[in-house]
Amino acid sequence: MRIGKACRPALAAALVLAAVGCGSGGEMLSGHGDALPAASDLNPAPREDLRRGGRFVWALSEYEQQYNMVHVQGNKSDVRRVLGALMPSATRFDDKGGHAPREEYVLDYGVSEDGLEVFYELNPEAVWSDGDPVTWEDYEAMVITRKGEREGDFQIGSDTGYAWVEEVVPGDDDFSFTLRFSQPYADWPALFDIVYPQEYMEDEELFAEGYAGQIPVTAGPFADAEFDDTAQRVTVSRNEDWWGAPAVLDEIVFANIAPHGQATAFGNGEIDGFYLGYDAASYAMLRGTEGTHFTRAVNNGHRFIALNAGSEMLSDVRVRRALAMGIDRDILAEIALSAVDWPVTGEVNRLLRSSQNGYRDNSGEIGTYDPERAGELLDEAGWTLEEGAEFRTGAGGETLTLSYVVSEEMELAKDEADITREMLADIGVEVEIQSVPGNALFSDYVIPGNYELAAFVFTSSNPYPTDAQSTYGGPFGEKGEAWGNNISFHSTEEINELFDRLGRETDPEEYAEIANRIDALLWEEVLTIPLFERPGLYAVHEDLRNWGEYGLAGDYVYEDIGWLAE
Repeated sequence: MRIGKACRPALAAALVLAAVGCGSGGEMLSGHGDALPAASDLNPAPREDLRRGGRFVWALSEYEQQYNMVHVQGNKSDVRRVLGALMPSATRFDDKGGHAPREEYVLDYGVSEDGLEVFYELNPEAVWSDGDPVTWEDYEAMVITRKGEREGDFQIGSDTGYAWVEEVVPGDDDFSFTLRFSQPYADWPALFDIVYPQEYMEDEELFAEGYAGQIPVTAGPFADAEFDDTAQRVTVSRNEDWWGAPAVLDEIVFANIAPHGQATAFGNGEIDGFYLGYDAASYAMLRGTEGTHFTRAVNNGHRFIALNAGSEMLSDVRVRRALAMGIDRDILAEIALSAVDWPVTGEVNRLLRSSQNGYRDNSGEIGTYDPERAGELLDEAGWTLEEGAEFRTGAGGETLTLSYVVSEEMELAKDEADITREMLADIGVEVEIQSVPGNALFSDYVIPGNYELAAFVFTSSNPYPTDAQSTYGGPFGEKGEAWGNNISFHSTEEINELFDRLGRETDPEEYAEIANRIDALLWEEVLTIPLFERPGLYAVHEDLRNWGEYGLAGDYVYEDIGWLAE
């Protein structure tokens, strides 16, 4: 079978509207009252305009412990921020969703005409920090583990795409191989978004503990990750053995700073950049200050309230729908976005960003604020509001009380929870806000399902909606008991089937239509309550270049980040 390099255009690129990249002068998005932001805003500069050396102190909101992103506890954005400087990946996406092989690791790749085979030609210069070459066996180990075929307790977050790989066929040498699929996988460039050494994917103990609190083996433009548990910092240094364009910076320091303190740290010169988002107080503090650049671009993420449908209180879909109808999403979006001069809308699609073709709001009746109908649904579900009572009770006299977990370090999230509590009290639902340590929010509460409500952000490392299958599909595994990255602990057969269809679809219009059908079903099941698209708003020192909001690109070119030459 002859394999071609480009038998179909990059689907993500076909999904992106022509308006992206036009900044404030772009077309108006139907249903939105503001122009689309730019595709990205990295405060760019050519490498030749940057001075070699220097340190970049990068603020993160958590000091993470699990740096194996394949592990269910490692699937976090702050983990990816650190590992992006250190680990291999197969594809480099651009801010409009286009893709190309990341040539430091993959010299060439392509898909067969029938979509059943994808070939990879690896860069033989790529080596792990222990001196071993990065070979096809490292990639094969990733496939086997992510397919869930290992014996033992391998807690996998997602098998999306890998589940359809029937065989990894070695090539003529250690640096080539072919994936054979049981069915076409349209979004194959999303595979191998990170690659670990073979042994860390094969051994159960190394899988769980090898990258816990340490990053022992790397292969990136930076190396030598040093953890300071006291200061809660991770420092990486330029990899002098890197075979690609050398890193401009000497080192990057990833500093854990509580979100409410990041603006102050930036103003004091303690950090050089941070994600500001919709923090009105931080924006007001820094707006107009000399030497600060604010990025304004599309962000590949959205904020939402997660509902644990696996909990007893939320197992009834009528209760979940009532919560969605009892929360005024427009008010939450207005409060969050208007104060940072961002386009205000509560419209959001879980699978498509507003910059992508086919984007539409699928919220319908369930996503429309209607406290009267919410009360009717709760009555139907057996939660009644007795005369004179503040909160609803069930047949056994128990009160409809929901736990809402929130990071004690995020003032914005706590304010958001307070507003939500007041809204739900209006329909007779009691909400108890539980403030927990930021580093424990996911590991101890959200991921194991010890919560009923929680608000946070989903972001993606690529522009493809199929990646969301692990978030909204399931259950997974041979026994059908594992939920992987699905922290709502619920899905339906129809949702899973549509995700499978989405992964096979190569026509952009039909692809977008399937994505919208999935989003509409997610509204019906109310796995989450989307609030708004995440603003691509960073505060960056004006002389720090090639860092900020990357849009659909999914990651930075770490070796190009640096300080402007004087």
